[in-house]
Amino acid sequence: MQEIDYLIVGGGIAGTTAAETIRSRDSNSSIVIITEEADRLYSRVLLPRFLRNENTFGSLYIRQEKDYREKNITLFTNERVLKVDTENKQISTDKKRSFSYKKLLVATGGKVNKLDIPDADLPGVVYMRTLEDIKRIKDLISKSKEAVVLGGGFIGIEFAQSFIKNGLKTASIIREKTFWDTIVGENSGKLLSQILTENGVKILAESQVSEFIGNEKLEGVKLLSGQSIVADIAGVGIGIHLDIDYLKDSGLSIKKGVVTNEYLETSVSGVWAAGDIAEFYDPIFQKYHTMGNWSNASAQGRTVGINMTGEKSVFETTSTYSINIFGINFSFLGDPSVDENTEIIERGSLADKKLVRLLIRNGLIVGASVINNPSDRNAIGQLIKNRKKIASSKTKLGDLEFDLSTI
Repeated sequence: MQEIDYLIVGGGIAGTTAAETIRSRDSNSSIVIITEEADRLYSRVLLPRFLRNENTFGSLYIRQEKDYREKNITLFTNERVLKVDTENKQISTDKKRSFSYKKLLVATGGKVNKLDIPDADLPGVVYMRTLEDIKRIKDLISKSKEAVVLGGGFIGIEFAQSFIKNGLKTASIIREKTFWDTIVGENSGKLLSQILTENGVKILAESQVSEFIGNEKLEGVKLLSGQSIVADIAGVGIGIHLDIDYLKDSGLSIKKGVVTNEYLETSVSGVWAAGDIAEFYDPIFQKYHTMGNWSNASAQGRTVGINMTGEKSVFETTSTYSINIFGINFSFLGDPSVDENTEIIERGSLADKKLVRLLIRNGLIVGASVINNPSDRNAIGQLIKNRKKIASSKTKLGDLEFDLSTI
């Protein structure tokens, strides 16, 4: 059994940033990262750009092997942790190895949700999460002429853009009336659908695939309506599930994710969680939630690295996630959830091709979606972070000409 000072399960941006932060503050202790993936740290954010020939494959890597050596961080790849025993401070892996630790970070993120319908395992049905996925998709695109996209989230949009940019006839199949209308509302959903349609994506709304068609390879999809669509490749983006199965009987408090306080400490002393998997207490919104995006995972990695070395730093951030959709910027800020206590104010219009949807609770802006109006992003982020009351300016919020930074 190997004895480790700082053991990190998960080699993504949260785990790697935590390891580097620890090393910057502790030059002597042993640091080990164990990751199930075959590769050192790479950018999931850049994967779609590689499909669109905007980045080389080599540029996807954001750490080189020498970076780990120079920081004296040991990286074990292709190795999955099977069991965590917090009582005895030990873990075991699928390579029949055991490690003991003084301090443990859980940062394993999530895995793609896969469709459970007939012939979903046909070659040509692809998911976008890892380097291996992206190499497979790139090869299939080069051999394809027609594509379908299943799912109306960020990955669905990335698939649609990538297929169109590579000259494939593309149809997007979504369950909703418009893209993301259950999250961004009817008007913003219409604008997103309009942007995609104007750039060549055929949208099949309120539709669902019942089965894939093909023998040796994908030939098309069949919808619940009975309609069939020809396709050589199907990009599936229906979300992720958190990688928490190996934590069963670990002693950690687990709900949707691994529950932590505002310091990213779990219910067990000496164990922290960060990234997608952390269901953390957010002092800004005063509730527990998860945030599944790259910038949040990176920020949590820094905070948890500081805390694992003995300080007490509260994780406090205004989550932001942005994507370019055929050259038009779309952003989520803060808490995008809507409940019976949430008031919604929109700025802009479909005609302007600019829409900002503000979410207000208890006189505070708590979240927003912003389409094609990047000048509002910084101001909204500051209003959310600073919990600035907007009562006196509320009547002006719907006016796109009103400068939010003046509140």
